[in-house]
Amino acid sequence: MIATLKDLVFGFFIGLANIIPGVSGGTFLLVFGIYERVIRSINQISGSLKELAAGVVGMPAFLGDHDKRNHFVERLHLSDIPFLVRLILGALVAIISLSSLMKFLLNNHFVYTYAFFFGLILVSVLIPLRLMKKRTWHLLIFAALGIGLTVFVSASVNPADKARLKSEHYRARYETASPGTETGRSSEDKSGMLTYTGRYTAVEFAGAAAAGATAVSAMVLPGISGSLVLILLGRYYEIISAVSALRNPSLDIILYLAAFAAGMAVGLPLFARLVGYVLQRYHDQTMAFLTGLMVGSLYALWPFKHAEVMDLYARAGDRITLVRDALVYTNANTLPERPMIAFWAGLSCLAGVVGMSFFVRREIEAEEKEA
Repeated sequence: MIATLKDLVFGFFIGLANIIPGVSGGTFLLVFGIYERVIRSINQISGSLKELAAGVVGMPAFLGDHDKRNHFVERLHLSDIPFLVRLILGALVAIISLSSLMKFLLNNHFVYTYAFFFGLILVSVLIPLRLMKKRTWHLLIFAALGIGLTVFVSASVNPADKARLKSEHYRARYETASPGTETGRSSEDKSGMLTYTGRYTAVEFAGAAAAGATAVSAMVLPGISGSLVLILLGRYYEIISAVSALRNPSLDIILYLAAFAAGMAVGLPLFARLVGYVLQRYHDQTMAFLTGLMVGSLYALWPFKHAEVMDLYARAGDRITLVRDALVYTNANTLPERPMIAFWAGLSCLAGVVGMSFFVRREIEAEEKEA
């Protein structure tokens, strides 16, 4: 019972890490001393799933072969599935319960929230640096590649452009829908658990799956945040919004998150094997590249952004409405407009630094105990 509760608590903190940019789920696995156990379990599960797939194809022979069945059950047991299930359940509790808070903070306190994230990343850079076995000059090349890639992606993804495209999609539906109230028009379908309202396009479903497959890297890479990856891909707010909408979901929300989860399910075992191979062959180069990714992400997480005021069509519950004078932050970094904003943003950044420093110290202590 105590072991089960401990695994659930560990999972909760891992889930918390996965919704906060800058805090890596892999780092928490190291801090809790279960990193190698999780990676081993994931790799063993992928082997068990291959056997299951082969068994489904040859079902009659599989069911009739006592030895094969026993071997498969034994493989599942050795894969430590109950342990992983407890971690996943704890993580889901954290993600579902805290996603609404993250959405609120991003909508209402964007500058201070990003400043907090900035502080988290600032300290998190120490993690992959400390994991390097030998620090040589040639590793700067891999760090520079990581910085360049992150800055390029961040500069290429403009949230304002995405907001305009989304608005145009909703505007077309608004103009063809039946008249509603003074604040907008009702969508063609009422929002409900089994109702499909066309909230997402096919491209967005595909993007969610790709984002899930990429962001799941945070589960196997200490020092890199899955939420940060989602920010760089321009999917963070959409995923957080979808999760927070699970209290009253439509079929769109369920399918969107299912696409994201499917991407994670496919990406996790593949990435675990890839990371295992790369870290074994090119450990320090990989850590240098990760360090570059995190340093470059400070560009994306700079809290002071140029904001545009525009009229946008958006979905609100079961209707599409025109939101006038909406404030949309772009990817263009600026300086703070007022000293007080800079002051409170500095305090938020300091809070992130202090909070992440605690976990870095815990990781150092955990490594020293293992040594």
